[in-house]
Amino acid sequence: MVKSAGKSGRTRRSGTKSRAGRAVAAETAAVSVNGASVESMEECAAAAGEVCSTACGSADEMEEMICETGVGLDSGTSGDASAAALSEDGGAAGADEADSASSERVPGELDMLRGELLCEELEQNAVEQMFQWMKEHSAEEDSLGAGLGEVSGTALLEAVHHGRHVAALSLFLFEAFSRRFELDIRWARLLAQAALWHDLGFAAGGRRRHHKRSMEIIEGNDRLSLSFGLEDSDRSLVALLARYHRRAWPGMKHRRFAALSREERRSLCACAALLRVADGLDYRHRGAVEEMRVTLRRKSMRLVCFGAESCRKECRRALKKGDLLVRLYGGRLDIEQGKEGERDVL
Repeated sequence: MVKSAGKSGRTRRSGTKSRAGRAVAAETAAVSVNGASVESMEECAAAAGEVCSTACGSADEMEEMICETGVGLDSGTSGDASAAALSEDGGAAGADEADSASSERVPGELDMLRGELLCEELEQNAVEQMFQWMKEHSAEEDSLGAGLGEVSGTALLEAVHHGRHVAALSLFLFEAFSRRFELDIRWARLLAQAALWHDLGFAAGGRRRHHKRSMEIIEGNDRLSLSFGLEDSDRSLVALLARYHRRAWPGMKHRRFAALSREERRSLCACAALLRVADGLDYRHRGAVEEMRVTLRRKSMRLVCFGAESCRKECRRALKKGDLLVRLYGGRLDIEQGKEGERDVL
């Protein structure tokens, strides 16, 4: 088991539930990545919100389960300036779960989005479009961005193949956290696109500053066609999300981020936090994490990962990259590999 990333190592035992705890219903969903089936209990979640407002006698009694989700998958932190910016815009860090869901946040739309991720043409198109762009700009050294070197088809294909798995992981995390962070389906599309392309800079110039290089490529390569129903006006947000998949947190000292509206900054921070964790969960680019379960409580998050092979390295890496998620959620984070015998138990 990977240790908690929270500030305190204390855990709360819940062998005996309070009266209010027994009344709170968990919101549970079981989703197949190919969209074959969806089971949801949103009415129970709404009822839980009413119980929490009337029946709870103390904050301790609120530490019952808010959300538990399971899904099958096919496919550095900045300084005080960034923390201050997040404090300004990250109201979700200490907020309770939103009672109102966007009318766009429909489980069926996420299933369709997952289905689009299964399309093999996503990878092939990205490789072809990158090569077309490189050929057209080969004589314009400045237009390629600092540090952009020779690009091989193999490196590009690996980058977008890894990106496709990270996108699937990101969408699962999005489904689990969207209510907490008040994210609608548009941000699911932006997140999926950014995840797909987040490592283009790695393929085009190596590890050093590849997150910034990915942003430059996405912004500068108009041949890269956006998928998932996104329009070209969304390109800048996709580029920013790719830029924040590693290293510094979003912060007001970054010109592009500061230019966004307050609502966009808040939503982008939340999606960046999910992308960072999802990227860590495919640390070795081997698709080791095939299935996940997420349990959210008021002051804690728990991810249990399953796969055909060991995914302990992925769990450790995701925990390290979960620092922004911990800050925004306002609670501790546990990520561990589950036991194979528990894989089919909801």
